[in-house]
Amino acid sequence: MFKNVIFDLDGTLLDTLPDIRVAINEALKECGYSYSFSLKEAKALIGNGTDILVKRALKDKEEDNDAFTNLKKAYLPLYKLRQNEHCKPYNGLKEALSFLSQRGTSLFVCTNKPDELAKIIISKHFEKDTFKQIKGNEEGYPVKPDPSLVNKIIELFSLKREETLFVGDSIVDVETARNANIKCCLVLWGYGNYKPALLKQADYIVKKPKEIVQVVLGKEGW
Repeated sequence: MFKNVIFDLDGTLLDTLPDIRVAINEALKECGYSYSFSLKEAKALIGNGTDILVKRALKDKEEDNDAFTNLKKAYLPLYKLRQNEHCKPYNGLKEALSFLSQRGTSLFVCTNKPDELAKIIISKHFEKDTFKQIKGNEEGYPVKPDPSLVNKIIELFSLKREETLFVGDSIVDVETARNANIKCCLVLWGYGNYKPALLKQADYIVKKPKEIVQVVLGKEGW
């Protein structure tokens, strides 16, 4: 049984990929690039924060500092504008969170998305008091799988690591949990590359949001 659950955002709580794809394609066009990304291709861009997303989008120019600066400058305002156009919670997720909250589970968000954007998008799709804290990437803090932001949540709220679960959809999240010395639950509805090597590293694996409830509360069903 876990008393605290820290969630990843993209691909775990919300399907954000369509809006990310639109924004990065518009930014590329604005910066004079002739190519764009399909949904499938865009999936490979995300998971490690905005800087890595932008570098991956630049392909063979990812080491070009000017190209990186210009594309990031174009992308961020476009994504802020677009981020709630097609984004939505995964089916059954809000109900699972509500069920956990009603039973006293403390819920948090830790994401590589910029902190301001993370707070905006969460406030759009979830009730105000669903999460005790939302932590996005901030200047001065490394991105996941570095455990700094997770550790900050744990320390700020005096959480016990053995009572805390990290829920995410990718190898980045599994490694984040390992680095923070907490258990990890891998969800299979997100953007991760779900190969056997990844599956073996997770403490728990779930296919539906209601299964998170079973992992957290240590019992079957709702």
